[in-house]
Amino acid sequence: MSKNKLIVPEAREALEKFKMEIANEFGVDDPRNLASKHTGLIVRELIKMGEEELIDNKKIE
Repeated sequence: MSKNKLIVPEAREALEKFKMEIANEFGVDDPRNLASKHTGLIVRELIKMGEEELIDNKKIE
């Protein structure tokens, strides 16, 4: 398990599910086998999703 703590501990299950979805998209059976290149792509995707969510929330206000 990672030594990094999540800000919202309840988010761990969602994060693990997301990692499995991304691993499947890359054709990797186990997310622990993702290379650093894949990890960078995952981080970029997470940032993109977060930005889109912030933009959507801003439009609602």
